[in-house]
Amino acid sequence: MGPEKKLTLSVIKADVGGWVGHCATHPEMLARAQEHLHKAVERGFLIDAQALNVGDDIELIMTHNRGEDNSEIHQFAWDTFLDLTELAKRLKLYGAGQDMLADAFSGNVKGMGPGVAEMSFVERKSEPIVIFMADKTSPGAWNLPLFKIFGDPFNTAGLVIDPSMHRGFRFRVLDVFEEKEWFLSCPEDMYDLLVLIGASGRYVIENIYRKKDNEVAAVASSQKLGLIAGRYVGKDDPVLAVRCQSGFPAVGEVLEPFAFPHLVEGWMRGSHHGPLMPVSFADARPIRFDGPPRVIAAGFQLCEGKLIGPVDLFSDVAFDEARKEANRMATYMRRHGPFEPHRLGLHEMEYTTLPQVMAFIFEKSAIPRRSDLEDELQKLFPHLRELRVVDPGIKDLGAIQKTVAREGAHYVEEIAWPGAKIGLSGGKTLYFLVTYLEPERLSGIHIYPLTLTPILTMPGLTANAMVGMMSTKYPDATAYNLPTIPVTSREEYEKRMAANPEMLKIYKDIWDVDIMVLGIGYLTGPLPGFRALAQQEMGLTAEDLAAKGVVGEINHTPINAEGEPMLDTEDKDLAALTRRVIGVGALELRERAAQEGKYVVAVAGGLEKIEAIRAALKGRYFNVLITDAYVAEALVRKTG
Repeated sequence: MGPEKKLTLSVIKADVGGWVGHCATHPEMLARAQEHLHKAVERGFLIDAQALNVGDDIELIMTHNRGEDNSEIHQFAWDTFLDLTELAKRLKLYGAGQDMLADAFSGNVKGMGPGVAEMSFVERKSEPIVIFMADKTSPGAWNLPLFKIFGDPFNTAGLVIDPSMHRGFRFRVLDVFEEKEWFLSCPEDMYDLLVLIGASGRYVIENIYRKKDNEVAAVASSQKLGLIAGRYVGKDDPVLAVRCQSGFPAVGEVLEPFAFPHLVEGWMRGSHHGPLMPVSFADARPIRFDGPPRVIAAGFQLCEGKLIGPVDLFSDVAFDEARKEANRMATYMRRHGPFEPHRLGLHEMEYTTLPQVMAFIFEKSAIPRRSDLEDELQKLFPHLRELRVVDPGIKDLGAIQKTVAREGAHYVEEIAWPGAKIGLSGGKTLYFLVTYLEPERLSGIHIYPLTLTPILTMPGLTANAMVGMMSTKYPDATAYNLPTIPVTSREEYEKRMAANPEMLKIYKDIWDVDIMVLGIGYLTGPLPGFRALAQQEMGLTAEDLAAKGVVGEINHTPINAEGEPMLDTEDKDLAALTRRVIGVGALELRERAAQEGKYVVAVAGGLEKIEAIRAALKGRYFNVLITDAYVAEALVRKTG
């Protein structure tokens, strides 16, 4: 039986015309939006859909099986908003089409004005979802309630007493000014998370995932219209979708943070702070000073993609006190008139946090990919099936190794299937890679060491050590540690292993693993590979190896500048040393990298490794490369 088909929930909103200023949506506008949605459902384009509004914003709530960022879904929303814009112009509504910032659709409405929140998931036996819609505020308005829902045990008791949530949640945070992002986990990264999201005008939470299985829990729109347009064009009026119950916070826990009307950016002209008032659908008309900011909560029960609802959740009289408090806060803030803190600070766009604190958080940032360099390298090395080039931002080798390793960990988690056989070489980059793997993410895997060369230095970075480390991440994994016997050749090792048929079988299985993960060794630095073997057995230095033509190594096999393994060489030292290398050899790696269905993944970065990586690429020892932008640029310059 194949995997269950995922349902996609898309919430796309836009302000395309206000009825009497910015306070409401004309009934004809809402009816026209619902008409578009009804026709799309009738023709099978959508499974189900509803149109709702908060203030002067119209939200299209849609379910379908087309996935996130689908161009046809986004085209449909864009066309619907364009039609509503024309109706708004005929009705002479205020700000007709104000969120439509592009002249023509370009494949995705993100960056074109409308706000988007989308998530894909397999529908559970019971799938309650709350969709929050806010008016007269910005995407950062969700930061505080999302933290309380998914990170604060004083709000969400399930974080303490529900085993399915006890491990916590992972937050994806965006820097909306510099296009950076971070993945931070609660509870362990709580303080780092608060450093960022407390500055809600700059850092916004967009996605939240359950840590134990990476299941999506919530998604928020993060588009800031001022940044999209390059000038101030108004408020952003965000949307937020949150899954509830059965491994996620209960509906009551999801709504509870809004009982506190916290201060948010927005209100009049988007340039003031005001309380976020939770209101019923009927009261979602921000009128006083074009406010105060409003939020509604539409509760739906999904059933085979059908939207059963909505329930007007904030119509509960229990939120009356929150509304009274919001009114008192609004009066207090209004009395400041044009003075801060009612009016936003002039330097809000220049917010920066302490560099020392950012250095701690840097490791957790999601480093942007360089698709331009990926394309160029693909042309130069067409044998590669996949390339990932990450931009670490700084040239420090340690930082590069960590960021490349994190991308490598994500890649392994993407490609590894239940029961997959995974082989590991050794080294510092792989050490970081294993560290970054999410516990329990992979299931039933088998883990093997790819090299068994007896090296005495840095024992914590050997292939066997990597296998042991990785096995601790997955309780149901089967890990194989094989002995590193001091012998003079691979043939001698295999004869010794023949005395134990079971161990010999495991040893031979190494060559048939599904996924091989390799580092690429270079000559300088304290490494546990071939250079360490040369030092240990013959006292050869990095300079000695360089004089013999060695530029790098792959799984303990030395290679020259042309990428060829230095096996059948006239150099007696190298010949003796390479005979001692036990495990998958360079030529065998090349053979497996050419096989269909086999992953041979090299994870290596840093300017110090450029020549070694270039040589390994020429040798075709792997079919996937994960490296950094500095290496990629150097490879393109010299090779191209």
